Amino acid sequence: MDRITTDVLIVGAGAAGLFASLHLPDATEVVVVDKGRKGRGSSLWAQGGVAAALGPNDSPELHAEDTIRVAAGHADASAVAVLCSEAPECVMELAELGCDFDRLGEPGGELHLAREGGQSVARSAHRADGTGAAIMRTLRRHAAPRVRRVEGTCVQLAVSEGRCVGGWVLTEEGLVEVLATSTVLATGGIGALYHSTTNPVGATGDGIALGWDVGAGLSDIEFVQFHPTALALGRNGQRLLLTEALRGAGAYVVDAEGRRFLFEHHSDGELAPRDVVARAIAARHSWLDCRHLDPKGLQHEFPTVVKGCRAFGLHPARDLLPISPAAHYSVGGVQTDLDGRSSIPRLYAVGECASTGVHGANRLAGNSLGEALVFGRRAARAITGQRAGRIKKMPEPPEFQELTVDVDTAWALLKDVSSSYLGIERAAEGLHRAHDELEEFARLPLIANRSVLELRFGARAARLVARAALLRRESRGVHHRADHPDPDPAWAGVRLRLTRK
Repeated sequence: MDRITTDVLIVGAGAAGLFASLHLPDATEVVVVDKGRKGRGSSLWAQGGVAAALGPNDSPELHAEDTIRVAAGHADASAVAVLCSEAPECVMELAELGCDFDRLGEPGGELHLAREGGQSVARSAHRADGTGAAIMRTLRRHAAPRVRRVEGTCVQLAVSEGRCVGGWVLTEEGLVEVLATSTVLATGGIGALYHSTTNPVGATGDGIALGWDVGAGLSDIEFVQFHPTALALGRNGQRLLLTEALRGAGAYVVDAEGRRFLFEHHSDGELAPRDVVARAIAARHSWLDCRHLDPKGLQHEFPTVVKGCRAFGLHPARDLLPISPAAHYSVGGVQTDLDGRSSIPRLYAVGECASTGVHGANRLAGNSLGEALVFGRRAARAITGQRAGRIKKMPEPPEFQELTVDVDTAWALLKDVSSSYLGIERAAEGLHRAHDELEEFARLPLIANRSVLELRFGARAARLVARAALLRRESRGVHHRADHPDPDPAWAGVRLRLTRK
């Protein structure tokens, strides 16, 4: 078994983890575990933008008001204040690093800001409709000379004398032991557990499962956000996201009769919070109508959408686009403080796999990338400021077992269960079934096969979502119980915390 000793181990190579790496001192040794092209983290696919109070009619206070309002009475006000006050500086830092955000007028002019769902003003700094890709190009370029990249899957974290001291990574060459003073989980979400998702295949809940296995506290994992407008064509799997900025630019959502129906559900219509729009669209056949928008403007501002639609023989300027909600964002995760610290000393979590309390019961559009940047930077600064201490030897490595698993059949069942019982509408009977039917896969032993490892992670994460969803006997934000259809004031602000004993 190969062994690596480093200062910081970052599990995940998306925006949160790489931005954190840039804020560690130059002399810091950093190992980044990257699933590689097979993983294709979610940051790369983000379209809309980074929410930050940079416009003349905006302020951190207004950004915070929008975030708290959309969060359905469940956001942590301190975390929201941190996000909204620090996001502008992070966006400008990215711009200084060379991220080519769209601008008004000449190059070097003010940033062009798009308006997305739940935002009271245009607030999202973006690069056309490929913001995540632009950010990742910038971060990869700057992080490459600063970190050591290990391609593989983190199998298990290592905890010795109550603190995290690294972990084990399965690579094509075998198992690698990484001894680290500090460890950062930055693994993304759980979208790959659903048939229809905007996430890549690598979004299998690794961080939630890794944290759970060593006793880190989890919170808010019952809240899974579905994006309202994914293109409802093609096979199940990763769907083409039709960015919310399209609706911010004036696109309509219509039913089979061509009627705009969202104003019946919320006064903001197409720009209502995502949970409201997703439930309304899921209840009927729906289309996105962009035909009244300027064709040249569509091509210039939304090239990703136009190219993706053309693959299905459609063009937004000419055709109605069939839409349906798709699993998009895991609101909860490993519970952290305002500096990314988990309940296990020296273990941090940032980005989608973390639960900072910012998003409450429903995430405001544009806040995911902002949270990744702000709290990734804060975690790096916290690591820098901590006492290094002496790292003792690693505990015994995990043992792999020989076992044959029908991976394709198992994954199909996992996606069936998650899509049927852990989706937009939930009820006690289905949640119990999800928890029970996935037990076999959640209890799989460690097997030296990446697909089986991800199946094990995913089943564990899905069971935890079911457990938390059963406990929250109300409907709030993206968590909607058909058997408890109304919010319960007694649950407002109550963050369910799950910990493995």
